[in-house]
Amino acid sequence: MRLRIVLWVALPLWAQDTLHLTLQEAVAMALRQNPSLAAVRQAVEEADARIKQARSNFFPQLGFNGIGKAGLSGATNGLGLIGLPNSPFYRNFADSLNASYRASDFGRTRHSVRLERRRREVAEADVRAAEASVSLSVERAFYGLLRARRLREVAAEIVRSREQTVRQAQAFYEGQIRSRVDLDLARAHLAKAQLGALEAANAVREAVAELGRALGASQEANYELQTPDLSLQQPDPLPKLIEDTNKMRPALQSLRAEHEAALEAVALARSQRKPFLSFVFSSGYARFTNVLARQLLAGGAGLILPLFTGGNLEGQLEEAEARLRRLESRLDDLSQQVALETRTAYFRLQNAQASIPTRQQQADYARSAARLARARYRERLGSMVELSQAEAALAEAEATQAAAVFQAKTAEAELRFAAGRD
Repeated sequence: MRLRIVLWVALPLWAQDTLHLTLQEAVAMALRQNPSLAAVRQAVEEADARIKQARSNFFPQLGFNGIGKAGLSGATNGLGLIGLPNSPFYRNFADSLNASYRASDFGRTRHSVRLERRRREVAEADVRAAEASVSLSVERAFYGLLRARRLREVAAEIVRSREQTVRQAQAFYEGQIRSRVDLDLARAHLAKAQLGALEAANAVREAVAELGRALGASQEANYELQTPDLSLQQPDPLPKLIEDTNKMRPALQSLRAEHEAALEAVALARSQRKPFLSFVFSSGYARFTNVLARQLLAGGAGLILPLFTGGNLEGQLEEAEARLRRLESRLDDLSQQVALETRTAYFRLQNAQASIPTRQQQADYARSAARLARARYRERLGSMVELSQAEAALAEAEATQAAAVFQAKTAEAELRFAAGRD
């Protein structure tokens, strides 16, 4: 009875490790839970907060101050109070409501807000770039696992074929029809096929782990994958793909937004050399001698104009301009790099598609040659060397044929990524 209970509990736990996924479901899962996306998405929220901070200078600032002191007012400056509580009287209790407004800072706030908005655009483009990269990783891992499993099946078929050859060589040897050399060669090729099967099984385990990592899920789960549509489409002409790359590639969009942010940073640095014009008002209560309530009001306007800062403002402007020039160089370099990546992906896809019929033809010829070699060996017309060579050629041809379509689908995904179409 206890054994039945254990089995009944363990079975659902085992079943939970099996995930049935289509390619679209795998990509959606990765976009939801891949940990690498969390940080870049948080950057957008940080950018929103910085925009809010920058915009605050457009609005009046309100604050409350209060103090109870005995002694010279200068001794309490460390409190950072403003308004009536900062009065020069020796002994007093005071509180006040203070309002200040920066009437004009000659573009500082405007450029600060624009700068933070451009930085938000950078963060959004970084999110799109990260999502495209994750989607590509999932497609690579998805097709990689399908390919690894197909190669494992091919390896198992090769082992079964070699086992049959060994049995035949054993029978010929025992019947004194063939020498021990044939039997040893057959066993050697069987051992090689078994080693290939072990390597294929290990490749499947690695592919499972890679898919789990791309999904942000378990790297030991049993992924039951639904084979997607494996039909291949002719890509758009290369000039159209290059044009799409320049417009749609998220990495380029991110760098362009960063370039726009650098332009605003230059404008902000230039505005630092202009004056500030601010207004302040303070009103409240204070226990002063011979001071009427109507006199407990204070207001003023202030103008601050930087005349000489020892090169600080000039250095800020030079730094901003140098960063702008660096980004312009990076933008030119990245434009050439992504165009090269698109061309490379395009040629790789063309080659993968063109190789499929040739690989299929090669596999057909290898199967025919292997069948003929087996028949010749059974009729004692061919040697074990001939049969071994035919079986080796068949194994290689079947492996390349099994991988051909999955390699082409992976190349399709890489071309979409390069052209910014994910």
